[in-house]
Amino acid sequence: MVHKLNVAITPLNYADIDACASISRDSFAVDPHTIVKQLGRDGYDMYVMARRGYLSNLERKNMVFVKAVDIDTGVIVGYGGWIFQSVQQDLVPWNGPADARPEEEQEKGNVPKEPETKGEPDSIDRLHAMEGEDMQYFLHKLIPANDPCMIVMGVGVAPAHQSRGVGSALLQHGNAIADRLGLPIWVHSSHQAVEAYGKGGFEPVRTLDVDLDEYAPRPPRDDEPVMGERGSGKWGHYVIKYMRREPRK
Repeated sequence: MVHKLNVAITPLNYADIDACASISRDSFAVDPHTIVKQLGRDGYDMYVMARRGYLSNLERKNMVFVKAVDIDTGVIVGYGGWIFQSVQQDLVPWNGPADARPEEEQEKGNVPKEPETKGEPDSIDRLHAMEGEDMQYFLHKLIPANDPCMIVMGVGVAPAHQSRGVGSALLQHGNAIADRLGLPIWVHSSHQAVEAYGKGGFEPVRTLDVDLDEYAPRPPRDDEPVMGERGSGKWGHYVIKYMRREPRK
């Protein structure tokens, strides 16, 4: 029987960035959608992207980032982040970071940049463009402009600690803030997280069905995760859901 972890949800600091970026990379290592994106000529490094995001956003006071820490071991086992859109600043529960930005980051601006794509777009470039357009629809059409709300930036749990209540604790942390402030929450959910968000009170409002085989430059190997039967030679369809949760009294 898998026992639930006792975790503390606390503000995320600069010293925590590498651990949380590693969790982001590791938790998506078996995600077919991510694996297909990594087949593009520019790659798709979840660690680099997560680290860049934290360095760029950790001090923004309309964003709240937290970590889940195993109380017994002191190990970071998960993370969460939310944007507070059009929310009065003094209502945003911003409490971090408590440490200083590393000097090498300040002096060198050492935030990894997106690789520059050269030549004609490849199939993965087209996938990024299609999903980027759909994301813009989500952010600027589905979410009412100027309406106060929260948007989930990401919730992740280290693979070794999944199914032990960590993700639920992180979701409940964000949900409790939303309920206290009377705010709806929006999320762009990966396929594997839909069930967890559903249990947390989120309802789907839009679906994006991605035929991975239309964009993948090669079929999957027999040992690679797919959205269907392994060994079929097909990556399958990956379903992304845009979801909304209403505040509860």
